This record gives sequence, structure tokens and C-alpha cells, in this order.
Amino acid sequence: MMVSRSASVLTGAIALLLPLAAHGFVVPPPDNLQAFLGAPHSVDQGPNSNHVEDQSALNRPSWFTSTLMARRLLALSPSGVISTNFPESIPPSAHAPSDVAGLSIALREYIADCDGSLPSDLSHDDNGDPTILGLRIGTTFKNIAAGSNLSLQLDWWDHLSEAGPVYPGLPLSPAALPRVTLFGYLDYLPSPLPDDAAAALEKCFLEPHPDAKVWLPGASYSPHASFWARLVVTHAYWIGGFGDVQQIGWINLTEWQGIRPHASVEGVGDGRGWQDVRLPGEKQ
Repeated sequence: MMVSRSASVLTGAIALLLPLAAHGFVVPPPDNLQAFLGAPHSVDQGPNSNHVEDQSALNRPSWFTSTLMARRLLALSPSGVISTNFPESIPPSAHAPSDVAGLSIALREYIADCDGSLPSDLSHDDNGDPTILGLRIGTTFKNIAAGSNLSLQLDWWDHLSEAGPVYPGLPLSPAALPRVTLFGYLDYLPSPLPDDAAAALEKCFLEPHPDAKVWLPGASYSPHASFWARLVVTHAYWIGGFGDVQQIGWINLTEWQGIRPHASVEGVGDGRGWQDVRLPGEKQ
């Protein structure tokens, strides 16, 4: 009787949340939801169970919709965590403990989705390669200069209060929110940039980072030497949230590169752009 009453309450709650599906953030059907919340008789998953997940019951966004969400996450992210490795041999000038040699370190850095603002001869055609303002003194960029590989992690966890719980009755959970890790290499932009390119890039980058004006490349008043670069994305790993309602896995790079703000290039997906989706908690 308790399970039946709970299912009725959950079904009503789901009906109120169904508009969220238009944003790509999907609520599971009642049976899946009841199983997740641990109703004792909803799904038999004991040690002798032959239960096989019914894929038709899952209500995930398509992979293309998930890729649109990932590109939107990039476009809306003012910073991300870049992971690098210390060199295998730490030089004395590095002022770092010798036993961190070869270890990884993850540090938050400013980024912006500014490639589309560059002139065509310098742009990668707005294909999802984030722009980075690097400081040569920074550990992240010293490690990259010494040959480290790198990855950039972005997430939507700061928006937990707007997103609300995924399932009625479940507490707020950052683990239910999207994140993506981008792998690739740094492509250093020319220094100095042509005046038109520099002006366009500065306008784009300073919008989310007005304080970065202090250390723009070439600024005579900057306390540190800096440079413009972009992360050329070679792989992208997406976790949309809980796996029963969101996709988890490797993004198709052709789709990643073919998405633009208001459309996708011919032959990629269904023609939508990242402006056509919303992340959890965003308003239309």
C-alpha cells in the first residue's frame, strides 16, 4: 500500500516537471524513479537476480542533444579546471618539492568561448576550441611548456540551487548536473595579434573577465607576461548527470566541432545550435 501511494505522489510530481524535458534535462518514468528511490518491491536486484535493464524504459536525451548541452556548457563557462603533470625532473628554479615530479595538478583558469569572434584567417570556425589567457608564471602553463599533456574540466555545479532535485523526494545533488572534460593541446595565437583580432578577442574575453584587463598580452602595466592560446579539442568526455536519465560517455568529435550557436553545419545532427537547448535550471 505504501509503494502504491508513493508511486501516485511521484507520478503527480513528474507531471509538474515534464516541461524540463524541453531543456534536455529529462525526468525518468515512474517505474525507474520508484526503483531509484529504493521502493523494496519495485525491482528485484538481489544476488540471484537475472534483471536486465529495459533500455526502452529509459528517457535519456539523444547524444546530439547531449552534445548541444556540452557546447552550451562551454559557451557559458567563464573558467575551468586544467589538469597537467609536473615534469619528470623538477629543476631547482621551479621552487617546487622534488617529489612532485611527474604528479598531476589541477588548477582553475580563466577561459572563454571566443574563437567565433576572431577573423576568419585566425579562427577555427567557432568549432568548440576554448580560448585561454595564459600566464607564463603559472604552474599550469609552465607544465605545458615543459611538455605536459592537459585536460580541461567544466561543470554546472554552481547552478545547483536553480536546477533543483532531479527526482521528487531526492535531496539536491551536484552529481546530477552536467560536466564535460576536454582533452587536447594548446594552439598559441600569434603575438602580437593584428589590431582587429586583438580588439575582438579582448572584447569577448573581458566580458566575463573584466579584471583580466590587468594582464592582457602586451600590456605595459601587466604584472606578468601573458599570451593568448586555445585548447584544440581532440576528445570530449560527457557526464550529463545520473546515467538513467542522461548520457555518459565520449562525444562524437564531428558533432562537437560542427555545432554553432544557432545552428549546426550541414550534415551534423538535426541542424540545431547550442542556443536551442538549456542546461538544468535555465529559463527559456
